[in-house]
Amino acid sequence: MSGMSRPKLGLIGLTHEEAKQDFWGTMRRVAEIGYEGIEGANALLQGDVKENVRRLHELGLHVATHSASLDRLRYELDKVIAEAHSLETSHVTVWWAACNSRDDLLRDAELYNAAGAKLAAEGLKLCYHNHDHEFKTTFNGLYALDIVAEHTDPDALYFRLDIAWITLGGADPAHILHKMAGRVAAIHIKDVYGTDEVGKWTAVGTGVVKIRESIQAACQIGGVEWMTVEQDRLRNLSALETVLASYLNLKEQGLLSCI
Repeated sequence: MSGMSRPKLGLIGLTHEEAKQDFWGTMRRVAEIGYEGIEGANALLQGDVKENVRRLHELGLHVATHSASLDRLRYELDKVIAEAHSLETSHVTVWWAACNSRDDLLRDAELYNAAGAKLAAEGLKLCYHNHDHEFKTTFNGLYALDIVAEHTDPDALYFRLDIAWITLGGADPAHILHKMAGRVAAIHIKDVYGTDEVGKWTAVGTGVVKIRESIQAACQIGGVEWMTVEQDRLRNLSALETVLASYLNLKEQGLLSCI
């Protein structure tokens, strides 16, 4: 895979409590470990946003994406756009949507097309982040995620594919990445030590998710700008130990470069 562009390494969550106590000290530690960006950067919108972003960049970190709920896409899109620009990010991500019926999915797809087109005109990519229900739920043999993809403009909606949730949904993340080539703006790298129930989260590289194959697929399909480490709940390590262990496991396996 030499010569392929490596996604930048991001981090989401994990250090919430530490950041509440000492935001800039925590960000400095994250940067020192080797991360290049963060997701979920609402704290930067407090106070002097321009100065906050400058300070983050000075540490070597960037905002990988801003967040938006379906309601915010529908009713506060201009504000979302302004916030994303002030954070100097190029992505806006919807973190969760239901898939109770095919009609619901089609209605949501209309919103993604409209909001995504407006975001694209502003130089922003709208991304959809999956959980397991988009794969556990099928309509006429198609995953709910397939229906969202099929009924949205590729220039209006991209995907932030979470490889652990894909795994928990019973699908193969590398296969899904290849299937959705051209529309994947980022991946979330998470791991679980068992798939018999939801909640067996563990540091990246210490579980059963196909991390290597997924990162290789992300390199092969191109266009994947970020790979973001996440762990929904701590296991035995502290938050910063988890952040470090995940980084070191990726580095030890040579997965911080497309090789």
